[in-house]
Amino acid sequence: MTFGLLLLLSTIITVKAESSAHLSKNLAEKLKYADQIRSSDPELSNTLLLELQKQKEQLTLEQQLYLKYLLAYQLTFQGNPDEGLKQFKELIESKASESLKFRASITIINTLANTQKWNEGLTYLSKALELLPSIENKEIMQTGLMVAANFYNQLGQYDLGYKYAEKLSLLPINDRNLCLSKGVIIEAKINLELLAENSDEIKQGIKICDKVGESLMSSFIRSFLIRLHISNQHADKALNILLPNLEVVENSHYPRLIIIFYSSIAKAYSLKQNYIESEKYALKTIAQAELLGASQPVVQAYEILYQIAEQRKDFKLALEYHVKYTKANKTYLDNIKTKHLAYQLAEHQAIEQETRIQLLDEQNKLLRVEQDLAQAEAENNKLFISLLIALSTLLIFWAYKSRLTQKRLRQMAEYDALTGIYNRGHFTQLALSSLEYCQSSNLPLSCILFDLDKFKNINDSYGHTCGDWVLKKTADVCRNIGRKNDIFVRLGGEEFCIFLPGCDLPTAKEFAELCRREIAAIDCSESGANFNVTASFGITTAQLSGFDLDKIIADADQAMYSSKNNGRNQVSLFTP
Repeated sequence: MTFGLLLLLSTIITVKAESSAHLSKNLAEKLKYADQIRSSDPELSNTLLLELQKQKEQLTLEQQLYLKYLLAYQLTFQGNPDEGLKQFKELIESKASESLKFRASITIINTLANTQKWNEGLTYLSKALELLPSIENKEIMQTGLMVAANFYNQLGQYDLGYKYAEKLSLLPINDRNLCLSKGVIIEAKINLELLAENSDEIKQGIKICDKVGESLMSSFIRSFLIRLHISNQHADKALNILLPNLEVVENSHYPRLIIIFYSSIAKAYSLKQNYIESEKYALKTIAQAELLGASQPVVQAYEILYQIAEQRKDFKLALEYHVKYTKANKTYLDNIKTKHLAYQLAEHQAIEQETRIQLLDEQNKLLRVEQDLAQAEAENNKLFISLLIALSTLLIFWAYKSRLTQKRLRQMAEYDALTGIYNRGHFTQLALSSLEYCQSSNLPLSCILFDLDKFKNINDSYGHTCGDWVLKKTADVCRNIGRKNDIFVRLGGEEFCIFLPGCDLPTAKEFAELCRREIAAIDCSESGANFNVTASFGITTAQLSGFDLDKIIADADQAMYSSKNNGRNQVSLFTP
């Protein structure tokens, strides 16, 4: 315990004897200190927060809101993210300072990343990055950059995580933020395969974090190094880092870090064929991760357990663990796919928003022209009749051109240029409206996802012009079958989706089969080449997948891949 910490605790003990003004100052210092050490010494920070809660009536309104922020952070850190999120959102709507509201926003982003709520997290992140240039407090601004870098890393967009962490590392920052930026950069570079296990950059990152007492980030950096050792089959090197640092990690009470260490120890002992210790830490991983859901450490723990059971010839237990491993691995891979889908949807929404802004700019320009012409007409009406006729003609021309421009821009914003059906950006709006309507009206809704089989072979063998002909022909035959209120979209490449409001599963299946047959019946001789076209279909309904757009698309996609895996040119239903 350092002298400064002893002095702080001494101040806490004698605070009741101080004057009221001194008491207020002391409470402010205690709040600030609890904030500073919340990650480097969480136990002491929690102790200080408990004492501050007992003295809550003596805090100013601003201090009470500051305390509320720290308590919300404590909730999320200790595994109660839902309640933490609720408190942060209340802070944003309160009379807290702008800097505290911004801190609450970026902590919400972190929490949403940990709870894998990627769409909501991207929404908050977009708003936070817009506000970032206006934040005057440099440390809070730096924390905003750090949260952006960490969120993109968690989302699997490591190039963006690296980009924002590099921005932070180039600023004049304190040692603590330098430690945090090093950790995020190292994580991104390892996943981008830019670092080896003997890298001086990893050693430097650990050294900086140890120096400032950021044991949590230091342990995370060590976990990245451990992953490299294990992937290179260097079990002893991994254990030499894991075991001496295990107590520090356990004392952090941070479940996500703890299961990383437990599963890494289990894997290292498994490589050394020490199955007793390996099993022990694999079981500890699963017990610790009970409330965290599927993750890579949990998948690895179940894999180790079923392999150990096989080694012992306990085939019944091996089967049980293998079933759990398969289920956890599927959930983990689905989560990764959800991340990518969330990011792609956010990208398309951003493009759509940019297109709409361009459309509004064009409309504003045309309105300004019309206003100028109307003013000129009013001023010169009595004197220049002939000029009035000319100006009226010009006004009509601009109005006509305005309608053409609006129609062209709306076409660009809402429709796919090649096939003439909806594009992905406009589809998102229509699909969300359909889901909301069908849910409120208690109507069925089906989703069909299909993908042209071996489409790359067509492009490679007959050229992209022929491939474009196939895409347009496919869109034409399916559009001719569908109803006017069906939402038909080209998601990208050779992948299509059809939303069927008011359509139940049997009807959707019959519709998909009809589309499949019509696609298979396309006469490709018109393209100048001789080949066959087929497609694989996947179907789900809101009754099976719920009314969440991401979930419905993901489930239909899973069913479509079942058709692919079972031989293509068929229709598969999603099975929960």
